[in-house]
Amino acid sequence: MNVLTQTAAGLRTARRRTASRPRQWPWEGFLAVAILVIAWEWASRHSTPMFFPSFAQIADTGAALLSSADGWSSIATTYGRIWVYLLGSFLLSSLLGLAAAWNQHVERFLVPLVELKQGIPSVCWVLFAIIWFKEAETRIAFVVITSALPAFFYQARDALRSIPRDWVDLVQSLRPTPWQKARILWWPAVLPSLLTVWRINVGNATRVTIMAELLGGITGIGHELRVSQELFRMDQTIVWTAMLVLFVIASNQVLSLVERRYLAYRHSDGVRNDAA
Repeated sequence: MNVLTQTAAGLRTARRRTASRPRQWPWEGFLAVAILVIAWEWASRHSTPMFFPSFAQIADTGAALLSSADGWSSIATTYGRIWVYLLGSFLLSSLLGLAAAWNQHVERFLVPLVELKQGIPSVCWVLFAIIWFKEAETRIAFVVITSALPAFFYQARDALRSIPRDWVDLVQSLRPTPWQKARILWWPAVLPSLLTVWRINVGNATRVTIMAELLGGITGIGHELRVSQELFRMDQTIVWTAMLVLFVIASNQVLSLVERRYLAYRHSDGVRNDAA
């Protein structure tokens, strides 16, 4: 009891120490951004706007694009494609990963196919999709789903396998229903790994979607980037690129909210916070 009391007291002390610690701002990051901004502005004054447009020109172009219905339509189209097709890849891959975790024969059947898929570059899948499918939407869906499949598959399989056998036996002794077993055992065990792979695949799916739209699409931000390239409009290219960066940042923030909501116990440990 004395050891437990001392441990609890130590954790409370660590939490108070962490809470009272002043927040340190990453001045090095601000310095790097400031240098980049100054260098770009200098280049815009000593070069043609086709290569380095000024920030004022970029801002004007951004305001013009975002004030048009076509601009917002392109943004909504690309954002929707990424999330919808990524969700479809997640559901398909998770089912395959669960099947592989539960049955060795299924795993021996699926793993060589997944490894083969991993060895083929994404640009090849884009070319395959252009040759195989007539509809642009089908091409993009195929490329996004297949590109995200290996990471989702392996994370789902390995997360289930990493559940300690003692936990499984303990839950089984309580005779839970399948829903209770999923809620009490499987969901908490696999959620951290799935959130991690979602963070990875959001960025990957964004790049693959833009590549597919750029090469074989007629709508979306990728199509707009191709038009900007054909017109040699660097200012438009930067604006559309900024929209993609904002999408990835916003998506990561959403995933962080899910993490704080369902994995709050991981942030209540004073030792962890103190070490950070």
